[in-house]
Amino acid sequence: MQRKRRPMIDYMDKVQKQVTTTMRTILVDWLVEVAEEYKLLSDTLHLSVSYIDRFLSVNPVSKSRLQLLGVSSMLIAAKYEEVDPPRVDPFCNITDNTYHKAEVVKMEADMLTTLKFEMGNPTVNTFLRRFANVASENQKTPNLQIEFLVGYLAELSLLDYDCLRFSPSIMAASVIFLARFIIWPEVHPWFKYVANLPSPPHVPIYYFEEQ
Repeated sequence: MQRKRRPMIDYMDKVQKQVTTTMRTILVDWLVEVAEEYKLLSDTLHLSVSYIDRFLSVNPVSKSRLQLLGVSSMLIAAKYEEVDPPRVDPFCNITDNTYHKAEVVKMEADMLTTLKFEMGNPTVNTFLRRFANVASENQKTPNLQIEFLVGYLAELSLLDYDCLRFSPSIMAASVIFLARFIIWPEVHPWFKYVANLPSPPHVPIYYFEEQ
């Protein structure tokens, strides 16, 4: 599924005429603040960025409507992930009422149609949940420390357009690799027994083991 529902890795060059990688970074950084303000799940943030990239892969968007795309993607992701998702009106307010409720609802509909209602694509967070517990095994550092660090690194990866070149599973494995190296620099970041665990397809467990 992660192959089928991945965005184009070069849509900025091939599809977008006005939107740039810098604009994308600014938008995602703003969405991080929105997610914090409304105490949304990290899954919601990751999913909303994925929707943005998938939409931009096939639809040119003007600079003036990029924030509208971001707000709409966050609302859709919240409806998919949150028990009590925010309503449209507050999200219009956080844009300083740049967009009306009808515009947000229309963009939501356009996104759902463009993405063919396939809203359950895996993200980096999907794989981190599986990898994070394994990454803390046999170490004295509490799980909370590495969970916080991998969450932060995964969030940073959302800001970088170039990270689209890598599948969510590879990004998650890389985040775990880096987090372990930061916390336990004296230990090989990808420990041996992990290679013997059942792993999702396309995750380069043995690649990290061999480095």
